[in-house]
Amino acid sequence: MTRTTGTAAGTVDAPSGTGGDGREPAAPGGPWEVRRSGTGGGHRRGRPALEVYEHGELLDVLVASRLSPQLLRGARRSTDGGRRLSLAWGRLPACGPLPMVEFTGGRLPLRRRARLVAPAVTVSGVFWLAWAEGPFSTVTVRDSTGDAPAERLRLVRARDAGAYDGGPA
Repeated sequence: MTRTTGTAAGTVDAPSGTGGDGREPAAPGGPWEVRRSGTGGGHRRGRPALEVYEHGELLDVLVASRLSPQLLRGARRSTDGGRRLSLAWGRLPACGPLPMVEFTGGRLPLRRRARLVAPAVTVSGVFWLAWAEGPFSTVTVRDSTGDAPAERLRLVRARDAGAYDGGPA
């Protein structure tokens, strides 16, 4: 299984942010890979779905639904070659533009907290991804229209790749 990497500009096709082989852009250099499935993802039947993998193992499956207004589904962090990487994903709002995604936490010099508003990328027209590099510990997502309350999650640390191969966790 190969991992999709690169900068957003290097792996994203307009308008959906998807690649032609069913793989989606993932955080550059991180242990994550995302794939679309269901309608528009190579399958003839079913609802669109977003599969999130970490070190090649399935981490989450997010299915298009009108029942849940939840924007933020998951968030992870990892270190790759000394770089601190973060990834968040979720469903697009029922109406309106992409949500606003802000990664926060960690400490910078002079005791300032790190803060970055990261651009979200549309996936299959119903999901979004956002990633950032830096010392982050939480992600907050807001509906761009301001109609829904903000959603916040702590970034869960990605497990080491060796944990999947029977090695130490």
